[in-house]
Amino acid sequence: MSESETARRPISDVRLSRLPIFPLPSAQLFPDAVLPLHIFEPRYRELVEHVLRHGQNAMAVATLKAGYEDDYEGRPPVHPIMGAGVILAAERQGDGRWNVLVRGTDRVQMLEELPPERSFREVRAVRLMERELEKDHPLEQRLRSLIAQLADHAAEAARALHLIASQAKDGGMLSNLIGAHACSDPRLRRKLLECTDVEKRLEMACTHLGRLLLEVAEPPIGGTDTLH
Repeated sequence: MSESETARRPISDVRLSRLPIFPLPSAQLFPDAVLPLHIFEPRYRELVEHVLRHGQNAMAVATLKAGYEDDYEGRPPVHPIMGAGVILAAERQGDGRWNVLVRGTDRVQMLEELPPERSFREVRAVRLMERELEKDHPLEQRLRSLIAQLADHAAEAARALHLIASQAKDGGMLSNLIGAHACSDPRLRRKLLECTDVEKRLEMACTHLGRLLLEVAEPPIGGTDTLH
């Protein structure tokens, strides 16, 4: 099995029973997407080293709940649904910092945070299964059409949008990649991450791209009417 195929495999249930987490204020790790991370805090340097040596490269990216600032150095609350994945590449800097690429493989839900045995945090989690759709569902086709239209109107984003469309094998993957790479609203990204119903995710992604398209498209000649 190739390295890329291994990176796409779901994380084992054994590993989910003791999964290291990297909490961040607003980042989300979506299945099928790759997230670059710069690791500089000592506790998370230890996390990376542990995961690479003993953790089958598996970790999760959790989102801190609002108000975390007063207890950031401790164990402030995180949202229970998070993205889990595997480290694809890791480069250690001369000062001990790490640059890593993490590929998302699973949506997971934290059942409990484990007692602190190491400097970084670990949780017991369970995998969330998706409610899938048939291939070439009308909403998938609509989203692909919106991606193509948006690419035509936003030259600076065209390459990334075409890449998303070409990489996505189905509607679930397509909505994941939109959430990861074409959504700057952290609240919407969280909704997309937490949603296991592919049809609902596609609906949210279509609404989001439709709004973006209205923002970048030129108004019709002879008028400035706004659609409601």
